[in-house]
Amino acid sequence: MVMHAPSRRDFLRCSLQISAISLLSPWVKASEPAPTLLSAYWGETVNGFGAINGKVVDLPSRGHAILPLPHGEAIVLSRRLGVWLARINWQRGELLQLADAAFDRHFFGHALLTPDTSTLLTTENNDDTSAGLLGIYEAHTLKRLGEIPSGGIGPHELLWLVPGKILAVANGGILTLPETGRTKLNRGAMNPSVALLEWPSGKLLANYSLPDKALSLRHLARASDGTLGIAMQAEYASASQHRDAPLLALLPPGGERLILAEQPAGLMGYGASIAAVGNEFLISAMRGNQLARWRSNGSPLPALAIPRPAGIASRGQQAWISSEEGGIYQYQAADQSIQRLAGYTQQKWDNHLVIAT
Repeated sequence: MVMHAPSRRDFLRCSLQISAISLLSPWVKASEPAPTLLSAYWGETVNGFGAINGKVVDLPSRGHAILPLPHGEAIVLSRRLGVWLARINWQRGELLQLADAAFDRHFFGHALLTPDTSTLLTTENNDDTSAGLLGIYEAHTLKRLGEIPSGGIGPHELLWLVPGKILAVANGGILTLPETGRTKLNRGAMNPSVALLEWPSGKLLANYSLPDKALSLRHLARASDGTLGIAMQAEYASASQHRDAPLLALLPPGGERLILAEQPAGLMGYGASIAAVGNEFLISAMRGNQLARWRSNGSPLPALAIPRPAGIASRGQQAWISSEEGGIYQYQAADQSIQRLAGYTQQKWDNHLVIAT
């Protein structure tokens, strides 16, 4: 792995950018600090990462998930099949470090810090065997320390079920390789799963799957009652099958199997992101133009209209939702209302949104 401090000229070629979003809504009290939201964005001629209203940072290609760090810093993951991992300062607009993927490895878009913040875990692919991996890195230097199996193919998002002890990994089940790019090579023979791994041994403790293997298990969130929510993306051969395809699977605390939540009609089978607000799950049904909502027991709540919803970030009883069409929205759980915030229309935001540390 090579780490280097690239020149500005190197990265202006692709102009991936960072900008910071400082938000103050009618629901935020004057004594409360407004959150800063971090998100990647993209376009036909530009790919970027941003803290809205912040500085621009140029990176080599399209970014995906973001891990906020203290002191205005963040770690940015390149989009699947990714070749770089970056540490940036979004307050100053600086690229601090860039690490290349290891030989025969590609990043799969998401990462997680250990509770002491010393170690970074990334979802990756073994390009030789197609097995999913978690890469292990020293968080400050981005030096690669090793890897453990992810428990499946196509690992995507991961989170702590028990901080520092048990990891949940959403293995999407989709086979992709560098020579064919993002083409899905096993669409008729997928095997998605949610694996529970012991840390740091990497021991596979449990592996959960659904009978319908065309439902790719992709993104994770945890409700206040401990229920794990998994947002899915349908991979059916027929477009008509996507219209009412399930978007949410649940793993209750102590549960022995995944449960499909009741599915409202017409959400089009693509969950771009998931977040929990108390005991409520929110999923951005991007192709259905809705913010889909469920109680943590799987019963649906009325969806809220948002054009091309993408990332979701939650704090307390509020959530913020980005739109691929450029808008930023705020959701208030108390009255189940959604409001578009003024002044944020300039970017096509990527699938993920986080609140800066």
